[in-house]
Amino acid sequence: MRHTVILAGGGTGGHVYPALAMGDALRDRGHDVRYYGDGARLEGRVAPERGYAFRPVAAVQYPRSGLVAKLKFAWNLLSATLAARSMLKADAATMVLGVGGYVMAPTVLAAWTLGIPAAVHESNVAPGLANRLCARVATLVLLTYEATRKHLPTRGEVVTVGCPVNPKVLQGDPSKYGLDAGRPVLLVVGGSLGAATINEIALACAADPAREYGILHLTGPRYFDEIAGRYRDLPGGMPSRLVVRAYEDQMGDALAAASLVLARAGSSTLAEICAVGKPSLLVPSPNVTDNHQEANARGLEAAGAARVVVEKGIDVAAVAGQVATLLADHDALARMGEAARTLARPSVAEEGATLLEGMGAGAG
Repeated sequence: MRHTVILAGGGTGGHVYPALAMGDALRDRGHDVRYYGDGARLEGRVAPERGYAFRPVAAVQYPRSGLVAKLKFAWNLLSATLAARSMLKADAATMVLGVGGYVMAPTVLAAWTLGIPAAVHESNVAPGLANRLCARVATLVLLTYEATRKHLPTRGEVVTVGCPVNPKVLQGDPSKYGLDAGRPVLLVVGGSLGAATINEIALACAADPAREYGILHLTGPRYFDEIAGRYRDLPGGMPSRLVVRAYEDQMGDALAAASLVLARAGSSTLAEICAVGKPSLLVPSPNVTDNHQEANARGLEAAGAARVVVEKGIDVAAVAGQVATLLADHDALARMGEAARTLARPSVAEEGATLLEGMGAGAG
């Protein structure tokens, strides 16, 4: 049976890219896949570039306090859900997959009111508020981590599958950056939005006069102008063996170039790092629900695939020194990379697609 599947959610790469990985798997099986999200956020650019029909949905964020604000939230959520109902009917949708972010809630709730089967995928150990709400009405809940099960009140089937990764991440071209192939390369990435602390570590690494490695620094769009300017203002001007970009849509290329990855610890990032078998130095974001990024990172650390640095009280210069030490230890990097590869689950997107097809068949 051919389905019309709606991917709903977004805001960050940790939501968008797992959604598109499963969307690609479903399209390869002959299904019509479309994307509902915030046109002003990452999905509004990336999904159409990947060939998905895109419909904008209002993102309604839950207020933490204030009766008036909560009443306004309820009204806006109702309005957005009614709008999503109209879009689902117009598109003759037969299935919805919500992938996180406030923008997913109207579409998943609209599907529930229309009797359309809906699934939810949770990427992190600690689920976000939208997923906690939508899991209550979902037919199927897909988890990255088994530990998430206890945090989600559900009425439907719950399956732990992992975090979907686009198979193209395994086909990267490291040559496009022009970095010296004879030297190790540090890939610096703070997620799709960038991260100030990660950027400060990169600057400290680049300023080291004894540095013998290349740096590929993905600053995040909002930080690019500032960071590029600070590189130019370093003594001696723009450092050598350095490539600075705001963002990279083809993360397979960046990962292929990397000898070591300095990153946050979102599940999508970690899934890609493991898929390509790269060692990592992780600085989990403290600004997330229940500190879930540290829990993500500690899993890699326990397997010997990563080193973890906690942001609170961080000594940026010391971390830059740790980077240099790691990049000089080829045996340690090789051991960490092999450990990362053992954690990879490259078939998650296909497994998820199969489960979604089963959900649709059961509803039919």
